[in-house]
Amino acid sequence: MSETKKIPKLRWLYFLPVLFLMCFFSFVSNSLLSIALPGGMLKDLGFAASVAGIAGGVAGIGGMILQISGGHIAQKGKLKKFLGFSTICWSVITILQGFVTNGWQLIVLRFLLGVAEGAIVPGIMTLLPYWFPEKDGERSRAIAVVFTASGIAATLTGPIGGFLIAMFNWQMMFMILGVISLIIGGIWFAVMYDRPEQARWLSKEEKEYITTTIQKEQSALMKDGGSNVSGDKLLPILGYLLRNKYSWVLSIVGFCAVFGQIGFFTWMPTAIQSVTHAGISNVGLLSALPSIAAILGLAVWSKLTPKIKQRRLSTGIPLLLFAIALAILGLFSNSTNAALYIVLMCVAGFFIQAFMPSFHTIPTLIFSKEVEGAARGLTGFTSAFGGFAGPYLAGIFISISGSQKGAMYVMALILFVGMLASFILPKNLGLEAQGENNHKAA
Repeated sequence: MSETKKIPKLRWLYFLPVLFLMCFFSFVSNSLLSIALPGGMLKDLGFAASVAGIAGGVAGIGGMILQISGGHIAQKGKLKKFLGFSTICWSVITILQGFVTNGWQLIVLRFLLGVAEGAIVPGIMTLLPYWFPEKDGERSRAIAVVFTASGIAATLTGPIGGFLIAMFNWQMMFMILGVISLIIGGIWFAVMYDRPEQARWLSKEEKEYITTTIQKEQSALMKDGGSNVSGDKLLPILGYLLRNKYSWVLSIVGFCAVFGQIGFFTWMPTAIQSVTHAGISNVGLLSALPSIAAILGLAVWSKLTPKIKQRRLSTGIPLLLFAIALAILGLFSNSTNAALYIVLMCVAGFFIQAFMPSFHTIPTLIFSKEVEGAARGLTGFTSAFGGFAGPYLAGIFISISGSQKGAMYVMALILFVGMLASFILPKNLGLEAQGENNHKAA
């Protein structure tokens, strides 16, 4: 620990904040629909909740397209230009959502938004292991910081969106925040680098610390095959991953977790409005409370992950607790006690991102460098599909039943499946496993 204190930490001041901003505004642009729907869009455009559910989830389908290639591109050290161009695209698409006149236009734009944003998570998660070692839990903390961006975005999207709608309208909300996202693209191009050795603002001491520490950690880990696969050929890598059971496990866990996450976040403001009967500004403020709980939960579990060490436990337990919280919400979906319902939503929010600091370190611990990026992309592919299925199925159940109960139960069930899948991972997979042969080839 004393050694790391002597090492400059400019990557925490330059590199990580840029990733934070990228993820923050990406999540904001994806989440604006949830506040626009009760803020006048649903009424103005006149489509049903099932159509709104498609629009809410179709971004997940679009996001599937670039997941695998995004992780692979990051592995090859070419993510800077790729994500910079992607940022410009999703910013423009966000602006265009302010001009839609019917549900189908919105669905098309939401699909394109998902395509443009699809490479962000697998790309960034593949990039982080090149900048932050596992030592002293650095990588888990860095992952938590990045995903805190989505938690803060979820907290602020409601109040900011509600304020902009109250001041102007839902159309101007999309346009204003889309323009701000364009500025983030410029910052990305100015500061970002693919590898530490390329960064002009990074000291020689810090570059050496990063590269030597990570090299030692990689040589100590005996990973699950893939070393005979060329890192430049994507099809052989995909073939290997499709034959690997841990690749399937991570994909199933990712699908189930994001199913619950996006389903919850998409319909949370609508659920709050149905229980509280509040105006759009107050709905925006109230929707920030579960998001604040999500930030707290992420912070707590980022500290617990290195201590628990068993990655299947630090991944699966939060999914189980999130599932239980949603099931309880379903029981109280017709409650007239608005305060109790908000408290229960905050409990669910506390666990909604808690699995992330553990889950996103697992591919580095299992797969060789040749296949890690594509493995993250494949997991992101199924996760993106979960991002479509969650809001869509929730919207169908809400349309059929007229309440949130069925939607909450379905999300809880899927999360429970994800928890079960996480326990297929190796028992000793975690920080204590370095230098040991944790697992066998699938």
